[in-house]
Amino acid sequence: MSLTPERQRSLTEQLAEYWSKISYDNLPPEVVSGIKDHILDTLAVAMAGIPSEESRRVRKALTGISNGGPSLVWGTSERLNPAHAALANGTSAHARDFDDGGGPGHAGSATLPAAIAAAELSGSSGKELIVAACAGYDISYRLLQGIGGFAAHTDRGWHSTGTFGTFAAAAACAKIFQLDTTTFADALGIAGSFTGGVWAFIEDGAWTKRVHPGKAGESGIDAALLARAGVTGPHRIFEAPWGGIYATYGDGKGFPERVLAGLGETFNVSTSYLKPYACCRGSHSTVDAVMKLIAERDLRPSNIRSITVTAGETAINMLSVDPIETVFDAQFSLPYAISVALENRSVGLEQFDPPRITEPRVQEIFGKISMVLDESIQLEDGPRLEFELINGEIITLLAGNPTDAKGSEKNPMTHAEVVAKARALLRPYGEEATVKLIDAVENLDSSPSIDNLIAALSATAYATKIET
Repeated sequence: MSLTPERQRSLTEQLAEYWSKISYDNLPPEVVSGIKDHILDTLAVAMAGIPSEESRRVRKALTGISNGGPSLVWGTSERLNPAHAALANGTSAHARDFDDGGGPGHAGSATLPAAIAAAELSGSSGKELIVAACAGYDISYRLLQGIGGFAAHTDRGWHSTGTFGTFAAAAACAKIFQLDTTTFADALGIAGSFTGGVWAFIEDGAWTKRVHPGKAGESGIDAALLARAGVTGPHRIFEAPWGGIYATYGDGKGFPERVLAGLGETFNVSTSYLKPYACCRGSHSTVDAVMKLIAERDLRPSNIRSITVTAGETAINMLSVDPIETVFDAQFSLPYAISVALENRSVGLEQFDPPRITEPRVQEIFGKISMVLDESIQLEDGPRLEFELINGEIITLLAGNPTDAKGSEKNPMTHAEVVAKARALLRPYGEEATVKLIDAVENLDSSPSIDNLIAALSATAYATKIET
């Protein structure tokens, strides 16, 4: 298949034209350091997710049907075919919803398990993995903006990590496999034919949310492998008036100019956020505001008579899970996040896994919080909070845009904070395993292969003794 003339080239062709020709030397130093932070964060969160029941069940489903492949199942001695390894590892990376966001939604857990599995298959260098990861983050972010962005896509009920994570994984794997421009575009088109994911899990806490990044990785690596073998994909996967992504996922609305804006100038790694709090990102600006209030006023649950959280429809739908019985429930309850912030002054993974709702003091403050719908408030506006204190004082807080919360491009976590988070998550595996993984990522761009990274991901098996 030959490319169409310049004025008619599709979005996937233009993205493929650029990214198929990029090398490590084309990446600015700040992009390299940024993607390495995201790689470390994703892998540390994945190691924390390996013991989860969701991760165990996915491994159980896969290890009997594709044993002996080239790609490691992280934290174990098992190896699977690359697509199944991406599915297993992507599920682990998202199992505790503490992974990064941006790109397609949860960029790292969709992109990196597939890219690393493909890199094992291809014998890629550390630099090649870095470039591939950047391709996944950049292309998926651009394509999501082209359908209106995260909020608009989520408002329709789509889970962007599932729908656009497949493009992220396909782009990263196309880069790992060094596909030419046409074949790279084929991989993106095939990915678009494979992709999907909806928010129905919010009704009952179904595990599909945890699996969506892994499934995106599985579909993305399959798309790249099929393209490499000569299978063609629709190059107008977005623009096709009947059957294209804009027509079927976006009610015919598309913003192609957003897809191409700044291509080659901005790489969109920094548009992805890192999570300082182990709950849904929609809660983070509220948690920021509450933690700031605690610091400024030494506010304690005993000072509070009631808290009213006024939010828009999407936030209410996403963040009002009740009762709180599972880790998922806790992570998608804004009242729970506020409760543990006030009671424990910490919103780390230990506050959610397991949930602490049965503790009397957490229950007490949770019972004082109510959620109120205001349809005029958009998801990116953030909620409005009203604290009524025992002394009669009223404190009103505007949480602001959750995407601008701590860990975002506007309010980034430092490298030291990223390393500290990784250390906390890796602590159960011991100091030796922790140092191995951190060092492997820090030195990735000077490594002729990813062998040290794979060794670090497998070394933890000796500490965890995880059943697969």
